[in-house]
Amino acid sequence: MQQLIHNQASVPNVASQGGFAALQKGLSKVIESPLLILGLGMLSLFTALVSTLPVRAMLREVLALRPLAERIAKGEYDVGLVEIMNDNPAAMAAVTSAITVGVLCFFLLHALISGGILSRLSPSSSERYVPAGQFLVRCAESASPMLKLELLFGLAVRTPLLLLGGAAAGFAIGWSKAGELSWGSLMGRLAPVVMVFVLAWSLASIWLTLARMKRLDDDTRSAWQSLRAGLHVLGQRPVLIGALLLAVLGLIGHGGLLVLGRTLTVKLDAKMLVLWAFVIRQALSLLRTALSMLIIAATSELADDR
Repeated sequence: MQQLIHNQASVPNVASQGGFAALQKGLSKVIESPLLILGLGMLSLFTALVSTLPVRAMLREVLALRPLAERIAKGEYDVGLVEIMNDNPAAMAAVTSAITVGVLCFFLLHALISGGILSRLSPSSSERYVPAGQFLVRCAESASPMLKLELLFGLAVRTPLLLLGGAAAGFAIGWSKAGELSWGSLMGRLAPVVMVFVLAWSLASIWLTLARMKRLDDDTRSAWQSLRAGLHVLGQRPVLIGALLLAVLGLIGHGGLLVLGRTLTVKLDAKMLVLWAFVIRQALSLLRTALSMLIIAATSELADDR
């Protein structure tokens, strides 16, 4: 009986060690793939530039008429940006459309190449692993099934998660009291909801990575079967504990990079704001890309150990 209790008590510890070991191996895979980081970073930059091109001129004219434009550009006065958008319905509609198009293009492009990314970051002993020279070939081979899986996952998981997050945010701030709250009070109420939502979103992304692995390992599986197989792997206790560890890492890492970017931008001189803000943001974008790749590589290592 004592031996059984000891074995049960040691399961979380072993799982945690497995999570850290997978993280260490995943970090090695990311370090070995600098060109992949750079390529994905350039793809994200290209998507952002193309999607925001129609609204840049409009925003430049709107912000140029405001004495607080510099503070808004530095990220010191978010309330001012919200007020400007509310005062300019055309600008608000254009920005909303640009953001929607940018997000859709981002997810579409990354879904098409996700099979190549996962194969490249998988352990070298895995059958799905491909060297750098075969990366584009694997992307082309897996583009259609990965896109189908992405669309199914978006409909079955991400959309309900977004609806639940929106409802939780509404209850947190009070549907009829949002306009009466100060900016600090509003952020204080939304912060816990945002943290839980981002954690759940990260965990869902790990589930999607596992489903992609199952689809790459067996091309006879449908998107729905791959999704169920990924959930089955995620439900295993060692994998689930490791996935929670990776989700927390993603939450802390992405949040820390966001705060760091705003802190550095605020300290910039106005004359050098545009140039150095661009440089800093792109550098942080590469770090965010590397962090996302680390989570994918660690997820692959964690699941392949099962």
